[in-house]
Amino acid sequence: MPQAPTPPAVRDRAAWTYVSGLVSALEGRLLTRRATLDLLNAGGLDALLTRVRQSLLFTDLPETTEPFALAESMQAAFATTVRRLGADSPTPLLADLFLLPIEWQAFRGVLREKALSMPRTPAPGAAISDDIWERCWTTIDVEPPHDLFALAAAAIREAMPREKHDQRLVHGITHVYEARHIRRTAQALGNPSVLGWTETSLKLTLALALLRCRVNDWGHVRGADALDDLGVSKQDIMTLVGPERPNWQAPLSALGLSAVATLPEAPPQAALGIERLIDDQITELAHDGRGVPFGPELVFAFLWGLRAEALNLRLIVTGVAAGLPDDAIANDIRQTYV
Repeated sequence: MPQAPTPPAVRDRAAWTYVSGLVSALEGRLLTRRATLDLLNAGGLDALLTRVRQSLLFTDLPETTEPFALAESMQAAFATTVRRLGADSPTPLLADLFLLPIEWQAFRGVLREKALSMPRTPAPGAAISDDIWERCWTTIDVEPPHDLFALAAAAIREAMPREKHDQRLVHGITHVYEARHIRRTAQALGNPSVLGWTETSLKLTLALALLRCRVNDWGHVRGADALDDLGVSKQDIMTLVGPERPNWQAPLSALGLSAVATLPEAPPQAALGIERLIDDQITELAHDGRGVPFGPELVFAFLWGLRAEALNLRLIVTGVAAGLPDDAIANDIRQTYV
């Protein structure tokens, strides 16, 4: 699909002055890795929740004693902050890169309800209305930015006749269209650095998705033919599911995730570790954006760091509430921005 020309303001470094200065000031309020790990020694769940509410993102979290409900509301708090920074930016496209996964999470709930008659799972922070979801479900005659939702729904209707409903197909198909949507948004932003970081994240995330298909013996990998459309190395990624390649660490390393060699060899246990390594790698790449005084690079880097902090705090709150060992929680902590 042809991309609309990049708005002049997006290319104008001066237009990014205000939001760049804002995120530079806000980054001093983000937690360091040491401060993040220190939360595990907060002295009980109540003390932990008090300290979490003092963080940059979560000062407005509801006063609830139920930690799992509190963890769910963290996503909504993150989305609210991203939208505020998007409104302060020359274009909302940069914020959309972080909001689209939440909207696709909401749409997957709609599709499970429509196609599988399953209860809809809410997606805290999602903003697209049910009227739009209803249209995306019933017709492909939907204009951007919602057209890819409609195409994903049409693909699911075609692939899933009533007697063969399968939740895995909903996830397999929608994740491909979600990746297309995110990549299209990064392309429209018109910034080579942000596009490169985004494509690296998509490439590795899709590789992990195919690895999970192989490990769980899900058979045919739906959406594999769409990998080339996403601008990723289809041949390298497909080696993760080919029968001739029982080793999964070498292909991921070849795709650029060299730290995968530090993980245990059993893929079911390694999947969460791979997710952490992917997030950490994008954090390292995005750190280069901190050296750009004004522009989308600096704002993207901050938002990625904010995403990591939100994820870390959620992991800690839910892990402590579930009684997990501190070491197990610490192993999943993402690299911090500061």
